Amino acid sequence: MSESIALIIGGSGAAGQSAIEGLREHSKKSGVKWNIISTTSADSQINGADKTIHHIQLEEPDIAVQKVLKEIQNLKIELFIYTPARGNLGYPVSETPDADIINTAKFCLDPMVELETKLKPRLTIGYSAFYYLPHLLTSYGALAFIKKKMEEWALEKPDSRKMIRAGSFISTSARGIGILLQKIGRTSPYPELQNLMKEHKESGKKFSEFFWDYVRSSEKRIFEKQFPNIPYRATEQNDLKIGLLKILDGEKAPIVSLIGDWIWTEDKLPDMPEYLKVR
Repeated sequence: MSESIALIIGGSGAAGQSAIEGLREHSKKSGVKWNIISTTSADSQINGADKTIHHIQLEEPDIAVQKVLKEIQNLKIELFIYTPARGNLGYPVSETPDADIINTAKFCLDPMVELETKLKPRLTIGYSAFYYLPHLLTSYGALAFIKKKMEEWALEKPDSRKMIRAGSFISTSARGIGILLQKIGRTSPYPELQNLMKEHKESGKKFSEFFWDYVRSSEKRIFEKQFPNIPYRATEQNDLKIGLLKILDGEKAPIVSLIGDWIWTEDKLPDMPEYLKVR
């Protein structure tokens, strides 16, 4: 069995764990033994990884990148997977300050670009979202611009860069976003969020229940015509694994989009508001 090295930045979250599961499954059917190196900001070992690089704090991206490179040394990285997603949100994408885009890129984008340049992997995979759709445009803030920039970056070299654009799914970070949105929405000056909070009040539901119903109904309404014979299902962590396996099996398109059982590929950016296109 041949052996290849995969580096995962951020292996403890949903995307990182789905990637590890996907690589183990790929090994069983392909004959490629994946030696998995994963980073974490904590002290604990990453479940499923062969080696864990601890205390990688992307809040200090230059130091984090240099520490990863020191740990990797001269190893040849075949596959590079970058999962981190954190930035200023809780306000409409249209209201995003330039400074927020720059600061969010330092955590979510710049380390990926620098590590790919230094490590020269055969394949780099990142994780995107449906940032351009109405249910995220209301509150996704700077992250929308970063996800768009990640996809643009992948389109520049589609043979060696791929993005998994996944529907919203329940995770620790997603719960945190919901809590933040509820808190900010109560006093938000933005009409988009004021309307969302009004709908929540009229629904009579807990905010978490209302929010996920809102997201899922939006996904279903927008995409169900593309899949008339496949019922809508909310995205789960396992779906990210399926998207990764599709890429590892040789998918040529730079973007693999998925929402539950709906999966399709794209080789260009989707339609989006003009304010997203120009920044």
